[in-house]
Amino acid sequence: MNRKTRWAAVALLGSGLVQAGVASAQDEGEGGDTGFFSSLFSGMDFSLGGFIRPEIAVATGDENPFNQGGNVYNGVTVARQAGDPFTAYGPVLSVPVLSGALNAIGLGSVTQPGTLLGDLLGAVPVVNGQLPIADQVARPVHSTDNTFNMMVLRGELEAGIRFSSDLSLVARVRAMYDPGVYDDINAEHLVGADGMGIVGGDPALYHHQPNFYEYRVEGDSTPNPLEWDGKNYQVYFPALFFEYNRGPLNLRLGNQQIAWGQAIFFRVLDVVDGLDLRRHSVLDNAQEEFSDKRVPSLGLRVGYQISDEWIADAYVQKFQPSIYGNPNTPYNVIPTQFTVHDLYAKGGYDDKISYGLRLKGNYGQWGFQAMAVRRYNPDGVFRWTASNVDRDLPNNNILGITENLLNNGVTGPSTGELLAQTPFEASPGGVYSANEWFHYAGMARLDAVDGLNAAITEFAPATSRLLAAPAADTQAAYNELNTFFMAAGGALRGHIAREYFAENVFGAGVSYVTEGTPGSFLDQLIINLEASYTPNRVYTAPSLSRDYLREDSAIGALVLEKYHRFTQAFPATYMVLQYMHRTKDDLFGRALKGYGGNVNAPAGGISGGANYVVFALQQPFPQDIYRVSLATLYDPRGGILVQPGIKWKPRGSITVDAFYSYINGHLGGNPNNNALSTADFADEFTLRVGYQF
Repeated sequence: MNRKTRWAAVALLGSGLVQAGVASAQDEGEGGDTGFFSSLFSGMDFSLGGFIRPEIAVATGDENPFNQGGNVYNGVTVARQAGDPFTAYGPVLSVPVLSGALNAIGLGSVTQPGTLLGDLLGAVPVVNGQLPIADQVARPVHSTDNTFNMMVLRGELEAGIRFSSDLSLVARVRAMYDPGVYDDINAEHLVGADGMGIVGGDPALYHHQPNFYEYRVEGDSTPNPLEWDGKNYQVYFPALFFEYNRGPLNLRLGNQQIAWGQAIFFRVLDVVDGLDLRRHSVLDNAQEEFSDKRVPSLGLRVGYQISDEWIADAYVQKFQPSIYGNPNTPYNVIPTQFTVHDLYAKGGYDDKISYGLRLKGNYGQWGFQAMAVRRYNPDGVFRWTASNVDRDLPNNNILGITENLLNNGVTGPSTGELLAQTPFEASPGGVYSANEWFHYAGMARLDAVDGLNAAITEFAPATSRLLAAPAADTQAAYNELNTFFMAAGGALRGHIAREYFAENVFGAGVSYVTEGTPGSFLDQLIINLEASYTPNRVYTAPSLSRDYLREDSAIGALVLEKYHRFTQAFPATYMVLQYMHRTKDDLFGRALKGYGGNVNAPAGGISGGANYVVFALQQPFPQDIYRVSLATLYDPRGGILVQPGIKWKPRGSITVDAFYSYINGHLGGNPNNNALSTADFADEFTLRVGYQF
């Protein structure tokens, strides 16, 4: 029995025991007897409801550049120039220097006339005493063109069983189905120079058609309890818990989501659960405040009403990480030239727990709260890892032939055996040029030069035997990268591991409700200030080094909320203005030290922290048949998201919800200096039509 099965069995066994108790109570009731169960379940009640809702998102922007079909270098011809490993990867390869260097390590005989390598070198035209090795490459993957970013049928069923005035069971099951009728890339059709496809990584994610819903980690294909997934469907319990109320005490035991804080877009005190980004990423209606995104977890939540004004809220739960979109799915944000090895199960994190305590209270017009949480950061961190793919470099180019002659598996490891000890495999669908490497490093908020050097130095001596060496500058990195892409017969795929680290998060908040002239704008204005501090938080290093970046992180947010009635003909308008400052990372938890890279330069980082401004409003019409909304998120470094929407209820059981998401991360300067450029491909119109029963 694996860990997930054990956790699920605990939850379902508890449910079964209570159901058995219900049956016993009913049996005793039929006989007219009284006893423990009949008294415990004397006030039993049952409720059932749910909805079914098709959802579509019509694309009005570009293809996702993080996927194979949206890669900006597909079909674009790029020049590649090899460098010389014996002259710090200069622009060309010098035969005398190469021969001298090989002689110095006792391998000079391989370049002598009459040898295969010597004859190959002698057959290539020499210009000014140097051997030019250069070519041109166009990424050999066709670009996709999608009309829809999402086509999903969603259903939800919620049952409530009240066994008595104190005890109840809440069960909510949710099902998603995506027919997958998109123009996408089937990885089976990607073929390398040796006629083979992608070898490394989980085949269900990297070797076939896109997998929309399965969350798979190393050593466990189903790491989430009470969740059952397939390539095109998902069924899970966002809630399955017992709730017990007795006087000031409230207990919830089972699978549940815990939401602390209520800011739109911003998560300052909302640190309990990670986010599930498989379903429409963060592009649902912003004013729903991540209600569909928090990852449920098995745990115990305890609330205690200390007084009329103060409440304590504590929890302990099984650690569940955030879930990113899978490779080549519409909202994926991890470049698919790289293979991710999630170590959630293999690293033993699936047996970890998180816990925390919050105190919240009011004193007149003032409100106060404070929290302390010990958790594993659900976002995780990434680093280079060995590919474990034993695949020789192809012999269709002089650089591959040279490497295979030097490492032929006779006197030492072969090139395939050496590459298996590095973070790379010579496979299709990877990175084809230094231009692509630098461009995508900037998009991923990584350092292109330091990333290359970390992959070399941390995986020596295998990398040094392949003649790789740390690059001193951008030009040397360009030459070295192109040398190995050419030697690979086209492309190299990178391999990265995802790990998780424990951290302490401390937070506090204060709010104040103003009083003014009744009906004035300053009357009943809610001012809320929240802040959190995490000492020694672990971030992904911009180099993807195993030596992770550690920073003391602080986050603060100021929120102004107001219901204001502008006219008696309409209900009050809800408005909110928010400002957030983050000292070390961006809105998505990425270290600011990885910002600023582009195709011509590695990341330089940004100073002064990150700032974000939100304005949102919601205006109901009379009888609440219509409700219009607007949400905007602005990054002063050059990004904006604008989301207008309208909700229509033609009947009590039918709701039509439509909204448009406009994202622009190129308002000025380098787009890799603002957070929103990551998603500015996802301009789209979303329509949801729901029937509630």
